[in-house]
Order: sequence, then C-alpha cells, then structure tokens
Amino acid sequence: MTINFDNETIEIPCSGCGKKFQETIRRIKGDPRLTCSACGTVNAVDADQFRKVEQAIKKSMDDLGKALGKLDK
Repeated sequence: MTINFDNETIEIPCSGCGKKFQETIRRIKGDPRLTCSACGTVNAVDADQFRKVEQAIKKSMDDLGKALGKLDK
C-alpha cells in the first residue's frame, strides 16, 4: 500500500505574528523556509524531523494494510 501525502496541507502558526497559514507537504519538503504572507516572517520547519514523521506514518499505514489483508484469509 503506497500512500502519498504530498498534496495534503497542514496549518502552520507564524512565529512572528501568530497568524496561521497553510502549506502543502510537498512545498515543505521542497523548501522548509516558509514566509508568512501577513507579516513576512520566515518560519523554518525542521525538514528532517518532518520526513521522519512522514516515514513513520507510511510504515504504520503499510502495517495496517498487511494486518487487514490477513483478516480476509
């Protein structure tokens, strides 16, 4: 089971003004420096940590798929 989260969006609070804005996961993986449209503050996302969480989610989904497949037998 392959799941792609790249088109999903997440809400990020600006570290400067606190306003929340949305970015796609693809955008964050490509460049983890996100500029707030309200105040111009550059917000940095830890891309390595983000990728680790994404990998953990994908592994959990794969494991779930395998477990559900065993129920059909």
